[in-house]
Amino acid sequence: MLPFKKILCPTDFSEPSYEAIKAARELALYFGSELCLVHVVSPVPAVPVPQAPSAFNIPLYEEALEASSKKTLEEVAAQFESKELKVRLIALRGSAAEEIVRTAEEEGADLIVIATRGRTGLDRLVFGSVAEKVVRLAQCPVLTIAAKPEEKTKEAIAEKEKTVSGAEEVKSAEERSEKKRVYQERIEARLKEWGAKIEELKAGAERSKTDLKLKYEKHVEDLRARQETLQEKLKELKETGEETWEGLKTGLEKGLGELKEVFDQTLSKFKEKGEEAVEKATKKKEAYLEKAEAQLKEWSSQIDLLKAKAEKSKADLKVKYLEEVEELRVKQAALMEKLRGLRASGDEAWEDFKEGVDSALGDLKEALKRAASRFKKS
Repeated sequence: MLPFKKILCPTDFSEPSYEAIKAARELALYFGSELCLVHVVSPVPAVPVPQAPSAFNIPLYEEALEASSKKTLEEVAAQFESKELKVRLIALRGSAAEEIVRTAEEEGADLIVIATRGRTGLDRLVFGSVAEKVVRLAQCPVLTIAAKPEEKTKEAIAEKEKTVSGAEEVKSAEERSEKKRVYQERIEARLKEWGAKIEELKAGAERSKTDLKLKYEKHVEDLRARQETLQEKLKELKETGEETWEGLKTGLEKGLGELKEVFDQTLSKFKEKGEEAVEKATKKKEAYLEKAEAQLKEWSSQIDLLKAKAEKSKADLKVKYLEEVEELRVKQAALMEKLRGLRASGDEAWEDFKEGVDSALGDLKEALKRAASRFKKS
């Protein structure tokens, strides 16, 4: 098999086939082989039309194609001309794969070098192509050359760039405009969200005690100022062109980050002070309840003593004293009910019930004092 004395290389004058010619030329130079360049002119399909005048001479046209192919083959061979290389040009008519195989047998070719892609431009490798048929039918070895997809002629690249440059420019402008619009909407939504949160903090500050209210309101004003600065930056961004707006993004992003950081710090302080206030209120409530319940327990014992004394009184005083004791029991029950309501109240709102409990405590205290004074005199 080696060395190759004659190498046959088909071409359809496409860019991939030129890659095959280059490979065949290098092999021919290395082995000192004769290089046969072959081009096959495919027959022109003719569909007979009844009663139509013959206006086109197909055989003559095919002869013209063959002559043109020979001339093109000569031009291709001139590009690969070398003193050390013997090149023979063959132009044929017929089925490409069959003619290539037949010619290789007639010429006694030791090797066929063929491209796997032709002028169709389809991304087909060996199977289903002319190259596949040659590989399947040839009696000698076949070397297939796959063209690199990225290798294109300068003319093709220039043509493609010319075709798509205008569309790409329009698309690029639209993309920049859309990108800017989406970014603006995102920033506006964030500012709206932060505005709502700042309003919540402001409402919380309004409900705070006097000693904390001013401090909280100062924090809220700081947040407002930062929010307004960001709104000014966003307004400036809206007025910029689509090609330059991204230069303002850094300032906006930084401002958003600072606003979030200050907001989180403020919220933490509000929460911390709020938790301290709740804890303080809870302790104060428990202390008040303990004191009121101890007082009620003490007075309950006094009422029991007065009742026992009323039972031992003379008949003309007993009924009167028992009525006073019953009145004390009613006041005691009212006070117990108010204490239950206070205990069930929230730790922050319990002082709203305190006034009623204080009033009931005072009322029961005065009633006990009067009853004790009467019982003492009797």
